[in-house]
Amino acid sequence: MQLHLRDSYFDLSSTLIMANVDIDPQNPYSAEEVKELLCDYEESGATFVEFSVAQHLDAAVPVEVEAKLLGDALDVAKDSLLIPAVYTSNPQVMAAAAEHGAQIVVDPNALRTPGALETVASLGLVACMCYDQSVIFKEDKDDPCAAVSEFFYERIDACLNAKIERQRLILDPMIGVGATVDFRLKMIGRLKTFNSFGMPLSCELPRVIEDEENNTYEHRMTVVSAVALFAEQQGVRIIRTRKVYDIALAINTWHVLHLSARPFKLSRMIGKSLKKALNKRRG
Repeated sequence: MQLHLRDSYFDLSSTLIMANVDIDPQNPYSAEEVKELLCDYEESGATFVEFSVAQHLDAAVPVEVEAKLLGDALDVAKDSLLIPAVYTSNPQVMAAAAEHGAQIVVDPNALRTPGALETVASLGLVACMCYDQSVIFKEDKDDPCAAVSEFFYERIDACLNAKIERQRLILDPMIGVGATVDFRLKMIGRLKTFNSFGMPLSCELPRVIEDEENNTYEHRMTVVSAVALFAEQQGVRIIRTRKVYDIALAINTWHVLHLSARPFKLSRMIGKSLKKALNKRRG
């Protein structure tokens, strides 16, 4: 499966990781801090990096502030091997980000904001369209997979009519965190059905902010890693995450086992990873 970036094609035949750097407008990262984050994510196994501004805050951020913060971060990313993406629904911010080197737009509004389709088409950006997170499934008879499929059929038609190439589209079918666990599990369990669109699938893991201080991080990451492995087997090609190291270790270990690698190679890889994790905890 090929992804058509602005000036090249990229192979998505295996599952890759998109690291997330969420910027707090009240306390933004310095250029040096962004550089350190990118180096750490790259070493941990990420291929892409997604910059966002106050992604998990309800308060709106002025367009000029969002564009400036993303632009500054993207400028630092030019020295990194990671392929840069931005999380935004605003066409003005998309255009500004493209000027600073962004290749991918992750849009939680699936290019429904007026002007978004035209902006992505004219700039040759890749668009990762997320399913409407405001939809809440409550009735047992509701079928989230059918609703998500219908949503994407409409959005893909809109993109094609706007002259956006199919090879520049990524679909993120994950439903909102406000849905019940049963609905969310039903959705994850049927991720494979969305391969029929013939486009790369992405998902965000974990879906909520982890509470590391209250000891919920480790057991939740066990579940998240299991979901990541399942998603990979279902055809998800990009996992968007803040927990790059944990998920990369799980996926890479799975592949080493699956490919029946020689025991000493497996031992060396896992041993090196565990040693790195131990050093991080001691630091």
